[in-house]
Amino acid sequence: MTSPTKSPLTYFLLVLLLSIPFWIAGFVLGKLPVPIDLPVSALMAIVPVSAALILVGRESGVHGAIDFLRGALDLRKVRSLPWVATAILFAPASLALSCLALRLSKAGLPEPHIALAALPAFIPVFFLAGLCEELGWQGYVFGLLRACWTALETALLLGVVWAAWHLIPYFQTDHGTGWIAWHCGVTVLLRVITVWIYVNAGRSVLVAAIFHGMCNVGFFLFPNYGSQYDPFWFFWVLLASVVAIVTVTGPSLTGKLPGGNSGEAEAG
Repeated sequence: MTSPTKSPLTYFLLVLLLSIPFWIAGFVLGKLPVPIDLPVSALMAIVPVSAALILVGRESGVHGAIDFLRGALDLRKVRSLPWVATAILFAPASLALSCLALRLSKAGLPEPHIALAALPAFIPVFFLAGLCEELGWQGYVFGLLRACWTALETALLLGVVWAAWHLIPYFQTDHGTGWIAWHCGVTVLLRVITVWIYVNAGRSVLVAAIFHGMCNVGFFLFPNYGSQYDPFWFFWVLLASVVAIVTVTGPSLTGKLPGGNSGEAEAG
């Protein structure tokens, strides 16, 4: 039986409590002093790993928390380079498709500018932020939920929680309710794809963090520092991908890539 300390609900409540100061800071301080549209509350990326470490430390002490980090960051869990390539390329390729659809559907858009010079800054910053999140979402609470649900059900539940957690920062970017609704749908679908990559890459938090980071790199490389990004088009591109993935893999979300293997069965 799962102890109260290891309850997913306990984890979610702790994430909520730890996030409140960041949400308040977002309302008080506004945006981060960077060329992309990020509220101060985006710094809450440190909350998922902080909540995980608090609960693991409470259960197993400092050594348990260190072992948790060591296990989650173990490079030996990365079972397949094709899945690493998928983590790197999936989001940029999907965003490129959505950008093409957007430009074909709308006239009068400003000339696109892709800030490739920002890549040396974007990649490490967004990878670190993604790692802080995925140490909590995939490294800690996914396994607790997966004990009771299929991988797909767990991904959808976690995706809904993940989207709800982002709601206040989304509003703090000054987007309308329509944009936020479609982007929440994008957020849920991205969690399904994150889980798909994670379980097939040997349950590697590092590979999940690579995918997470590349999603954010892709968002802000979207023409004109992401200002032309439209979640409506990205949602439909992702939905088609998720439907194809689930059709092939079923609720386990496990399936082979050429030259790769399926990590869920092997990793347990």
